[in-house]
Amino acid sequence: MTDPYDAGASAGLPPVDAVDGPARIAELRGAVDRLDQRIVELLAVRTRVVRELTVHKSDEAAVRSPDRVRQVLDRVRELADRHGMPPEVAVATYRALIEELTRMQLEMLAARRAAPAPTDRR
Repeated sequence: MTDPYDAGASAGLPPVDAVDGPARIAELRGAVDRLDQRIVELLAVRTRVVRELTVHKSDEAAVRSPDRVRQVLDRVRELADRHGMPPEVAVATYRALIEELTRMQLEMLAARRAAPAPTDRR
């Protein structure tokens, strides 16, 4: 890892040491806000993909998929480490994300099961 702000340029992060004190704090907070915008956009895309995946799942075991959860968390840990992020922060974040998306999937599965079966109208 060479530049601590290597992803910052595309987020509009001002160069390191460009400004000091309160002005720098304001610039960095602006950069955080722009990054949050991008992160939430990506999480929304991820959520849409998970919703589509749920359509193809038929039971709670397929939704919970503990082996897949382990794979995702291991990969997130590795990615965080590679990018200089504390792995425990990334893993905790993804655990919360997975927990909420699992809840959403279980609700979708329950709603699908509760819906009346389509009738054959020939």
